Amino acid sequence: MVELHGKAPYKTVLIHGGPGAVGSLKTCSEELSRLTEKGIVEALQSQYSIAELIEELYLQIIEYCQEKPTLIGHSWGAWLAVLFAEKYPKLCKNIILVGCPPLADKYVKEISLRRLRNLSGEESKIFQRMIDNVATDEDIKKIPSILEKSDNYYLESSEKLIVDKADNEMYNSIWNEAAKLRTNGELLTAFKNIQSKLFLIQGVCDPHPIEGVIKPLEENGIPYKTYILEKCGHNPFMEKYAKEKFYDILQVII
Repeated sequence: MVELHGKAPYKTVLIHGGPGAVGSLKTCSEELSRLTEKGIVEALQSQYSIAELIEELYLQIIEYCQEKPTLIGHSWGAWLAVLFAEKYPKLCKNIILVGCPPLADKYVKEISLRRLRNLSGEESKIFQRMIDNVATDEDIKKIPSILEKSDNYYLESSEKLIVDKADNEMYNSIWNEAAKLRTNGELLTAFKNIQSKLFLIQGVCDPHPIEGVIKPLEENGIPYKTYILEKCGHNPFMEKYAKEKFYDILQVII
């Protein structure tokens, strides 16, 4: 299942995060297609294991892409892009990691701390209760709007993270498996094995610390080029002060 934006040939594939945030890159796909006047494949995930997601992405790419595409992965989608490229190196030209989660466990605690620093008052208390696993049902209902504030620097009033189908079952299944790959080192092994050029785009205010990606890459001798966006959080395609530069960077790479 994909959404196609623009006309063939399709040389760029966008891979959403979550896991399970189906449709969250729709606006980004539309805008990138408009700016580049090129076809964009928005790959939608529907499987409940990493192996199945890799095979699903393989089928999407061989059906719609006539040549090796550039993969743009957001958040969890950044990991999926790399895991795919490790298995199918001949089907991937470049990989662009956007808002990539840390590649080593020692940086994970920093995510919650950075989110808390972006919150105040009752929202901070609610988020702390979630961290402590004592959140009430009312607290849980407020978490999406709290994360929108904690994870972004400044969203334009018209910008919302559109999700066609937030699949919690997919999130729990896939993220549990993905976290184990980070812990046991298989994720970094995948980064070492890829043959594609690697690009990293990260906001300074992203709760995912940039050093959690850069330092593991450097320590393992993995080449990459990085673009750091000021006044930007986890979703640069929605950020008022970073969106234009974000799309400029994408156009240069692809």
